[in-house]
Amino acid sequence: MSRSSPARRSQQHILSSPERNFRTSFLFDSRNNELSHLDALAAAQVEHDRVREAAMRVYEMHELKEESERIRHQQQREQDRLKAEADLAAKERKLQELRAKSIPKPAHSPEPKQEPLKAAPGLPVKPAESRPQPLQKPIEGHAAVKQEPQSAPQPQTNGLGFNTAKPAQPPPQPQLVKPVSNFASPAPMDTQPKAQPVASQHTQKAPQPPKVAQSVERYVQIHQELKKLRASLQAEAKLPGSPLKGAMGTYRREIRVCIGQLTSGRNTNNGPTQKITTALREALQQKVPSPPVEVSKYVVAARQPGEGADDGTLPALFIYLINICAKGIINQFINECGANPKAADPIGVFTAHIFSTPEFQWRGASLIDILIAKFRITCPVLFGLAGNDKTERGRLALGWRKDGSAWITEQSHNDRMAGLAAGYAAVSLRDFSRSSKTNPYPPTNYWTALASIVNCPAGQTSNTQYVVVRYLIDGHEQRFLNFYGNAAVAALRLALVEFPKKAPSNAPAAGSLQALAEVLKSTTGLVLA
Repeated sequence: MSRSSPARRSQQHILSSPERNFRTSFLFDSRNNELSHLDALAAAQVEHDRVREAAMRVYEMHELKEESERIRHQQQREQDRLKAEADLAAKERKLQELRAKSIPKPAHSPEPKQEPLKAAPGLPVKPAESRPQPLQKPIEGHAAVKQEPQSAPQPQTNGLGFNTAKPAQPPPQPQLVKPVSNFASPAPMDTQPKAQPVASQHTQKAPQPPKVAQSVERYVQIHQELKKLRASLQAEAKLPGSPLKGAMGTYRREIRVCIGQLTSGRNTNNGPTQKITTALREALQQKVPSPPVEVSKYVVAARQPGEGADDGTLPALFIYLINICAKGIINQFINECGANPKAADPIGVFTAHIFSTPEFQWRGASLIDILIAKFRITCPVLFGLAGNDKTERGRLALGWRKDGSAWITEQSHNDRMAGLAAGYAAVSLRDFSRSSKTNPYPPTNYWTALASIVNCPAGQTSNTQYVVVRYLIDGHEQRFLNFYGNAAVAALRLALVEFPKKAPSNAPAAGSLQALAEVLKSTTGLVLA
């Protein structure tokens, strides 16, 4: 090693630690050896990683900026929408205030009118006739029938089922028989009687629901009977050797899970629907034995037995599972459809399928009264009930829920009502014209619900009613038009234009009805104002 030349020592030094200076190492013979190449590759890899990390940081920053910009634009759009609705509501309130201020204006005119009265004291003054004039104007487009105030059993004799404020005397016939003319709406279905000018033929009115007030209270009784049935079966399932033990809980959990899986899309709900159908069929066929119960306790109207032996009973487990289905449907409407009303449609399809299946009916009619009883308890507004949402009693009447000892927030309440209203529309506006089955809950029930809310007197309306009307209509207006044609246009005008004028000052949802009318005008060309 001591005799090695300086050149050799220099070469060994290069192999162990290559020179980085390109101009220095380029002339060496060792520039192409393995160590030099490995060292160059390592250096290149380090540089590559550095550049890549820098690029990734730049890319991530760019993505964050893009996402931030997207959120900002979305917030701006939402703010613009809310501002537009607020402006519209403010304008409507201002308009109402102006109209209210215009009422006392005729008080300035009695002075010149008093002189003729003194000159001719025999001429009567009829303020009662002049005051109701603004109220007796019908909504343009109503295909109404002639009012008969002396007929006590028909408080809403309007051909559409919607009340307009009526004076002491019948309004002039030319206003009531005015035909529908200038509505941009699709032609009604063949099953829908076309709106036309009629003078006194009550038979051409929209179908009237039988004994509405009586059935509303009957739904409360049904709900109580269902509670008793549930408690009875749960107690029996705890007995030793009971066939219901385990099976009842299994069916209940399976139905709840399947209803929670319902989504929009073609054939996406076949699996959950089939599982629920199988469970109901097994309960009906007594594969899990259960005692019989009188079905008349769970329906509104009395039903006569058909052909064959019929003792008026069905297995208790079957009624219990129908009740579980109804409860799951209501919960799904509340949990999913408040924020996304479109999610109500697949649930409505499932509901129509279950309750229209002949196998699950009793004496030729469905058991959907069990579901409607739950609508009555959770959303009383759909059945014409009203109340002041600022009082304890009023909130109870409106279906406001409690979380422990305190009321839920107003936003939570509005979301519940929105989901239930959208669900009610999805159930009651189903088209069975191409089906061999019978519609378990025809559109006349939707009409009745909408009319019962819109006909509420001005001093009794609440924000809850305006929320329910909004989601009864929003997204369902086309089906309503398909069923009722021009009559539906007149009803929409009354609900979206006239009804908000009754709103109290603490009902912000009334402005959303006016906004919905503008949306329908811009998207469908339906002019309601």
